[in-house]
Amino acid sequence: MQALTIHEPWASLLVKGKKQFETRSWQRNYRGRLAIHVGKEPLSPLEDYIDILFALKGTFSFDETYFNSTFGKIIAIATLKDIHLMTDKFINEQTELERLTGFWEPGLYAWELTNIKPLSEPIAARGMPGLWAVPDDIYVQIQQQLGNWT
Repeated sequence: MQALTIHEPWASLLVKGKKQFETRSWQRNYRGRLAIHVGKEPLSPLEDYIDILFALKGTFSFDETYFNSTFGKIIAIATLKDIHLMTDKFINEQTELERLTGFWEPGLYAWELTNIKPLSEPIAARGMPGLWAVPDDIYVQIQQQLGNWT
């Protein structure tokens, strides 16, 4: 299984179903199961995301205890369904919230994540740049939590 390290608050927004795409400047041919790993530090304090927090008002609240306890851990498994090349048309089809929660620019890529299953107990793991292979011992822990997830 492959993994992708994503900084907060983006990782939690994906897992909570408030965000569908992870934006990247690169693509890969890989499609399939993908572990969502939270970077060991947020990009900046949560207060810096006031536009996003305002857009989420009434529909979602951050559990700061959870948020602060997920750094450096795999928090969910998803299916990487597709990677879309961003065009003006594709960008304009996205919701305002989706555009707020990523770097949307023609020529970049939107990674479409579906079937996201949160782990009941996030698993500590060392992240790496790009896609990286989940170590066997961590894969076993994921299987123990999710069983025969498909």
